[in-house]
Amino acid sequence: MLKLLGRALLTMLAFVAYSFAQSLALVPTLMTKGQASALEVAGVFIVVFGALLWGLWRLYQRFLAKEPAGKTWGLKRLDRQTLGFTVLMAALLILIQIGGGYLQLRHITAEPANQSALLQLMQQAPLAMVLIACVGGPAAEELIFRGLLMHCFPHQDQTRWRALSGLVSAIIFGLAHSGFSDPLNWLIYAGLGAVFAATYAHTKDIRYSMVLHFLNNLAALL
Repeated sequence: MLKLLGRALLTMLAFVAYSFAQSLALVPTLMTKGQASALEVAGVFIVVFGALLWGLWRLYQRFLAKEPAGKTWGLKRLDRQTLGFTVLMAALLILIQIGGGYLQLRHITAEPANQSALLQLMQQAPLAMVLIACVGGPAAEELIFRGLLMHCFPHQDQTRWRALSGLVSAIIFGLAHSGFSDPLNWLIYAGLGAVFAATYAHTKDIRYSMVLHFLNNLAALL
């Protein structure tokens, strides 16, 4: 229990650091009212998110090192089975996005507040937001919500524990992007989180959920 609580606290601190990094990456553009050069914006992003991702990766490796079956997690060669599963998960992401779009089109639910805020910031700081949403964000969020949060739970070598950790990861991912006060949009985000969690749990290589997260965010911005 103490191990779980300790890891949960570290995961919460990692999320706070991620939120702070997003704010710092926007500083050059917002402070100069859009007059900052692309080189300045990109430079600040590289420094801030480079430090963040380095720290998250080191912490993630510490979590894996203490797993009883730690060697089963990590970077793996792409094979036909992994590719097929990842493509299946990508198709599921598309279906979830289509479902969410249909609900908004029929005015069953409003545009997510998270999405509205992103679009507003895109107008104010387009380059910084593209870098955050499509480069830094997917990597950081996968390391936090999958790499750290899922490994807060013990016995990751057992299917039922991986399923439980994936479920919790999906629920909290949904809450981080939408709240229970907006249940339909929360369900959509939780569904996306469940796809990322399933991808990580199946492949045991966090790069595949990162790629899916990147593609999902890119599609949302287009």
